[in-house]
Amino acid sequence: MPFDIKDIIREAKKNYEKAWLKSRDLLKLKGNFFNLQKKGKSHPVSDFIDNAKKKIVKLGFEELILPMFVEEEDIYKQYGPEAVLILDRLFYLAGLPRPDIGISNEKVEKIQNIISNFEKIKELKQIFREYKIGEIEADDLIEVFVERLKIKENQATEIIDKIFPELKDLKPIPTKTTLRSHTTALWFKVLSELKKKKPLPLQYFSIAKKFRREQKIDSTHLYDSYTLSLVVMAEPISLEDCQKIALELCEQLGFSSSKVEIKKATSKYYAPQTEFEIFVEHPKSKEWIEIGDGGFYSPVSLAQYDIEYPVFNIGFGIERICMIKTEIDDIRKLVYPYYYENISFTDKEISKGVHYKFIPLTEKGIEIKNAIIKTAKENKDKISPIELKVWEGTIKNKKIEVSIWENDKDVKLLGPAALNKVYISDGAVLGISPEKIDLHEKIIDTGITYLEGIASEMAYNIEIFLDQNKDTYEHRVKMCYRGSEVNIELDDRILEYIQSKQKKFDIRGPVFVGLSYKTIN
Repeated sequence: MPFDIKDIIREAKKNYEKAWLKSRDLLKLKGNFFNLQKKGKSHPVSDFIDNAKKKIVKLGFEELILPMFVEEEDIYKQYGPEAVLILDRLFYLAGLPRPDIGISNEKVEKIQNIISNFEKIKELKQIFREYKIGEIEADDLIEVFVERLKIKENQATEIIDKIFPELKDLKPIPTKTTLRSHTTALWFKVLSELKKKKPLPLQYFSIAKKFRREQKIDSTHLYDSYTLSLVVMAEPISLEDCQKIALELCEQLGFSSSKVEIKKATSKYYAPQTEFEIFVEHPKSKEWIEIGDGGFYSPVSLAQYDIEYPVFNIGFGIERICMIKTEIDDIRKLVYPYYYENISFTDKEISKGVHYKFIPLTEKGIEIKNAIIKTAKENKDKISPIELKVWEGTIKNKKIEVSIWENDKDVKLLGPAALNKVYISDGAVLGISPEKIDLHEKIIDTGITYLEGIASEMAYNIEIFLDQNKDTYEHRVKMCYRGSEVNIELDDRILEYIQSKQKKFDIRGPVFVGLSYKTIN
């Protein structure tokens, strides 16, 4: 049987550790129920990389694995005054500083509320000292607690979660280290070392991920993608030689027809007017797409690394090449088909993707939600101004009173759309009054209602705000234009499907529900 996801989420919000421990009961631990099926399939990008490596090695290039990280100072060395612009597209690394953690008498008392006879205070202080100086890794801390303090795993987790906010309130501190945005950034340092140890010519390649903070992700741009990067250090070598090598590489990669264009504006790590791009034609769209960029490294940049010979570099975008070879029109569909390839859902499947965003987590919260719904329905036609007490009781050691109201004159307690339900019809998500539904039509009732969504959010907010010592709160929904206004949302994949099919997600309507609570003496 499938897991009851809503129940799991509700229980985890109430008590994560308890829900986590209980989740083991949902799994079969013994028995022969499953055998692997014949579904094996490799990814087109991996297939291309495997094939390309063999051909490039055969051409005479040796493969290297390059570092992932680049220091900011190297970007300045390579790009000169252009570096300030290049840095905008880089991802900088950050780290969490390990805090000094004190153990006050108050914290000891809280620990003893979890573990009644806890006395290993010195051992706990020593553990935190070792953690601070890096002798204990963060992901080993729970295990160290269990082993050295002789406590249970769930107790260790609860202590970390509830008693030491220092660990939760940490803010990342940025460094001057970046993720490589282009393999070029690594070749300078690597070639500087290799020229001391190997005779010319040096001919190397690397296939690795690059990370680029693109302004947008679209059919030809991703935040992370593979680059096939090659370098040749030789003396002598001409730009004509370089372009000939580039075209031979293209042919080996499966493109007999390609064109080379010198770029009008040259990146500063290339020598002026030596940077060129390689284009091939997409067989479906007939659009010429850039798949490679190369040129001579600037002698100015090479000099920063004590390199006195010319270096030719060229890089190919692997995903773009694979997109063209597979005749896919969107790089996202190629790389992440589970997110972007065309999908379809039945009305029944869509109905399972509609849910309330906020739900009460406690028994009293559920009681408040139900009381709001009951009172609202029983008094829906009463004329305003009107205020009715919905619920009175104690939560979080505070006595509160919950009310439903309408202050506008001469209108009903509930607006016309307050009792709407959400239905699915031919791929559309519609908010409609049950009285207007023709049961003979092909329509699916999700069981989701505007009123329950509003009541659930109100009950949830009461639980949250009382924890924050908020003595009053007013929740008012007037005209509904979006699902969030009545606490209704769709799973992301369902929403994307509906939008791609140009179907409706229409739950507009005049709701006009007023709710509030206040603490009372």
